[in-house]
Amino acid sequence: MKKLLFATALGFLLISCTKKETLSGTILVENVSIVDVETGELLPNQNVLIQGDTILDIRTADGNVDYEVGTVIEAEGKFLIPGLWDMHTHPDDPEVWRMNPKQEEKDRLMPLFVVNGVTGIRDMGGDIKLVQRWRSLYKEGKLWAPKIFAGGPLLDGPNPMWDGSVGIDSPEQVKHVVDSLIAEGVDFLKIYSLLPRETYLAVSDYANEIDFPFVGHVPYTVPPSEAAQTGMKSQEHLLEILKECSDASTEEFMASLQPIDDRIERSNRLNDFRLNTFNTSKADSLYGVFKKYNIWHCPTLSMWYKNAWYESEYPKDKELVALLPPYLRAYWTPEHNDHLQYRDRPAYINIKKRLYQLYLDMVKSMNQKDVMLLAGTDVGANPLCHPGVGLHNELEALTDAGLTPAEALKTATINPALFFEIQEEYGTVSQGKIADLVLLNANPLEDINHIRKIDLVIRDGQVIDSAKIAEIKNSIKAENAYPWRE
Repeated sequence: MKKLLFATALGFLLISCTKKETLSGTILVENVSIVDVETGELLPNQNVLIQGDTILDIRTADGNVDYEVGTVIEAEGKFLIPGLWDMHTHPDDPEVWRMNPKQEEKDRLMPLFVVNGVTGIRDMGGDIKLVQRWRSLYKEGKLWAPKIFAGGPLLDGPNPMWDGSVGIDSPEQVKHVVDSLIAEGVDFLKIYSLLPRETYLAVSDYANEIDFPFVGHVPYTVPPSEAAQTGMKSQEHLLEILKECSDASTEEFMASLQPIDDRIERSNRLNDFRLNTFNTSKADSLYGVFKKYNIWHCPTLSMWYKNAWYESEYPKDKELVALLPPYLRAYWTPEHNDHLQYRDRPAYINIKKRLYQLYLDMVKSMNQKDVMLLAGTDVGANPLCHPGVGLHNELEALTDAGLTPAEALKTATINPALFFEIQEEYGTVSQGKIADLVLLNANPLEDINHIRKIDLVIRDGQVIDSAKIAEIKNSIKAENAYPWRE
């Protein structure tokens, strides 16, 4: 008995004398559930140690480590995800330049991404020098901004659709244009709808030759299947898929449209024909092409939804609209907005709603066939596509299309990292990666809308807690309140 007591006492003594490991850092997120976006599972009771802008260590919170840190975030009952990415944005949308926005008004869009957990964006068309300015202001600590990959001006045909585009007159101009844009610092090329077929092929040939990514709108003259085979890295908005996967218009049908002077009526009849003849077998074959050539798709479902149901959606978004600069609040009204014309035409609005239902089916089928998807909003000129919150809406729309919450979450975390080939630094909550993180008050794997329940955001290791988030929003709202632009 004495030997037993002695052995027990010795055991306790050895345990008590065992020296705990000590780890030092700047921030400790304590006892949190990490959302593993690669597996779609939870890792409960984790301690996440951050040093500077990097995740230094992750381990189970078992009390066997002493931490020396400046900030401890008690996160029991909360959920940690990687920072989100919006993969289709236009914070400097050339379509809105007609409203003469001030530079500082555009600046105030940047923090709205970050406070809503969007720590990275793909800028799909605008002034590359303004993007470079935002990057500099962020580095100087003067502006909260996401990490930005940018394409600069749109590459369009000789008569471009929007201001600020590069109108390419001939295939012979392509090399000079592309080389000039790369020298300006663009991260990729953005193709637009009016680019002539031969010019598009020249762009794709040269971009492939120099191994430089090109993305964007499938031009009107190029089928999505061919765009995939020529290496367009991502296709946006599901454009031209309806045309490729529907019956070809007969000469008789096209002739019946010619006497119709009203172009909206002609468009309605053509879209009605394509919707009625959409062939799912053709579509499945096309999705197979996307998969074969590793083509990403950014469907921007929430943009299509907001455009179709604008009248009922606007009242729901009143508080969010109040955060916008005056020029954008004005442009998001039928008086100014190109996307909000013909709202008095029930047939036109009905076509938009029918298209949206088809887009949901398209995305569901793409996902089932392992086509690579990216979450994007088309924030900018498109009404009610809000910076930051728009990404939450997009993830909700993706689940409406049949993705699980875990699958939807991947489109805004690990998939963007894979797309940009920065998965060693971004995309998951992992040791050694950049500390761009979002702490949620509810589990997004149970309901993707829990992505909206943000407790705090960490951007490059800098904590933006709930009080700071409220302060930033209130400051933006106050700065944007006056003067209202008529």
